Amino acid sequence: MKTQTNPLTLGEEVPKHVRGIGAVVYGTHVYGNLYDCNEEVLRDEVKLTNIVKEAAEKANATVVSLFYYKFTPSGGLSVVAIVAESHISVHTWPEHKYATVDVYTCGPHTDPMVAFEYIAQKLEAKKYSVNISDRSLYDGEEPGDDLK
Repeated sequence: MKTQTNPLTLGEEVPKHVRGIGAVVYGTHVYGNLYDCNEEVLRDEVKLTNIVKEAAEKANATVVSLFYYKFTPSGGLSVVAIVAESHISVHTWPEHKYATVDVYTCGPHTDPMVAFEYIAQKLEAKKYSVNISDRSLYDGEEPGDDLK
């Protein structure tokens, strides 16, 4: 598995927008792709639902609702957890040993990278790509483009 440093826990070395310093609304979005995963886990709605629940707990997020959709008896799954702090979703393509993971949390008490890495480990991904986006609102921040 690709080794990934967690930029959310590096302190002063990380730009303030990644750490949410000065944010009036704090949000971090971690999302990515998992490659060469265990096909059986990608097909198993019970295992995958439990993995998402455990990932939320490890990230210090509170699960409010958890559900899945299975596309065919041997096909892929979508598992979504609504957490008090936002959401976690996993979409799988077992025939390609592939999954996408999306973890978005609000609040500095959560660590979405922990959830992402836990899911990658439990799906036995041989490699992954990961992206981190700051979704915070900062005091004095100018609004985006007008929608006129």
